[in-house]
This record gives sequence, C-alpha cells and structure tokens, in this order.
Amino acid sequence: MLAILISLASNLAALLIAERLINTWIPSGFSVTHEWIGLAIVVALLTVANSFILPILRFVLKPLIWLTLGILGFALNGVLIYLVDIFSTGLTINGLVPLVLATVVIGATNATISYLTKAFK
Repeated sequence: MLAILISLASNLAALLIAERLINTWIPSGFSVTHEWIGLAIVVALLTVANSFILPILRFVLKPLIWLTLGILGFALNGVLIYLVDIFSTGLTINGLVPLVLATVVIGATNATISYLTKAFK
C-alpha cells in the first residue's frame, strides 16, 4: 500500500516537473490539467501504466531491449506516456519533441524518487 502511495506521489511530482521544464523550452508542448479530478485521473493512469503494464511489456520484450541496448525500454516509456495522453483529457502532448522530453523528465524524476525512498528504508 505504501509503495502505491509513493508511486502516486512520484508520478504527480514527475508530471508537474515535466510540465514546468518542457513549457520553458517549448511553449504549449506539454500540459497537465490543474483541476484535482483531472490530475488525479492522469496520475492514476500513469501509475497503473508504470506499475502494472510496463513490467509485463519489459518481461516479454526483454531480449529486444537487450539487443537495442535499452532504447526499446525508453521507447516503451514514451509509448505508455502517449497512451495516457490518448486515454485522458487531463494530459496534452503536442508533438514528438515534447513527448521525448516528457519521457526523459518523468523517467528521471521517478528513478530519483525511487532511489531515495529505497535509501531511507
């Protein structure tokens, strides 16, 4: 239960950081709604995608991820973020460059928070 709450908080922070950073480089390239219900739906979808769908895809595609030296893993993260964009109205990504930047920022934020929470256990 605590792991899911940490994942929800991590994804919330990652989305808000990504919005702030990407919109300084590319105006209106990445936006997240600031209504509580819409934001909660986006965070929940991203958490489900990262916690349940992504591990299954990585397990199935592990040989290809190894052959591409991890680039396919990065692409899977991007595809899942794009799917969250498609399935929710609270997240808007306009273009490939904002999607790639969002993938980098969200991945780095989640990795950092995951590392920090494991360090304090």
